Amino acid sequence: MGNIFPLSEKPSLFKDTLKLIEKSFHYKDPYSFKIDFAPLVDTSNHHNCFIMIDENENVIAHIGAKEHFLTLNNVKYSIILLGGIAVDESRRGEGHFQTLFQDVLAEKRSDTTFFLLWSDQEKLYNKFGFHLCGTQIEIEKEKKISPFLKTTFANLSDKEKREIRDLYTTSFAQTYLTIERNDSDWKLIEQITSADLFLRKENNIIQDYYFMSKGQDLPGVIYEYGSRKDLTLLIDEISSYGKVWLGSDLVSGENLQFQFFMAPGDLRLFTDFVFQLTSEKFKIRNINPMKQEVFFDFNDETLSLELPEFLRGVFGPGIFEEIEVKPFFLSGLDSI
Repeated sequence: MGNIFPLSEKPSLFKDTLKLIEKSFHYKDPYSFKIDFAPLVDTSNHHNCFIMIDENENVIAHIGAKEHFLTLNNVKYSIILLGGIAVDESRRGEGHFQTLFQDVLAEKRSDTTFFLLWSDQEKLYNKFGFHLCGTQIEIEKEKKISPFLKTTFANLSDKEKREIRDLYTTSFAQTYLTIERNDSDWKLIEQITSADLFLRKENNIIQDYYFMSKGQDLPGVIYEYGSRKDLTLLIDEISSYGKVWLGSDLVSGENLQFQFFMAPGDLRLFTDFVFQLTSEKFKIRNINPMKQEVFFDFNDETLSLELPEFLRGVFGPGIFEEIEVKPFFLSGLDSI
């Protein structure tokens, strides 16, 4: 069995690690995982990029973790996104993924409210307590040519960058419960030069913007947007320029999808988060990891549900009628 290290302790293996990831995700020129997912694999996050190596220091597997924060009722909660999950195809079936994945979860569980990841391997991740949930609605209309100016975030002036940051805070992050971005986060977004940014100005001030595509990831998908006016009007308009992803039915859409796989992290943090999110209606008593069952208090009764049903009832799709929650939605710039 291989040895596990954070990439920060083995910086010389970064190129081999990136090569492994890109091969696993079938990356082709001119696309680059290093650009599409800069926040995950940037040097500043190498302490959270875990690799397994053999006795000859060949990289067998990689799992990256990226910490972000959500603020709910003036309380800041840490969440961890997992990505860049790859195993050398010649070493698959030897138990390396399970060993590394369990090690990363154990390393990070006490520090996070919940874990999120994106994959099409539902049966695999169900075994580790991850379940599909989160509301994601896709809308798409007959295609038109966008009249917006096309650029990248890195190519904006300092003034324009401040205007986009302000719109993210006052529009997108007001509409959804979503990730907070500090100065470092925005600097990392500058590195995602594969993400197309479209903007519209009035009196030399950006009024509306949206991000679409991200290199080889999310082709043709509009996954972040902001407006100084009614956001629903912008969404309705730009749905003619690409497939728009929403975290709630702000605009009528027929294609309902799951947003991510989720697993609870620290029980105390997750309990408090759900309690606040549900306006103090749901108080988790315990989660049985073996049976994947949640015990919680509601209306002076202690109830139990299977974990997938509970997660979907709180985060969607199909939020319980008894609660009203702010929709949780992540931009494609943050998802890994």
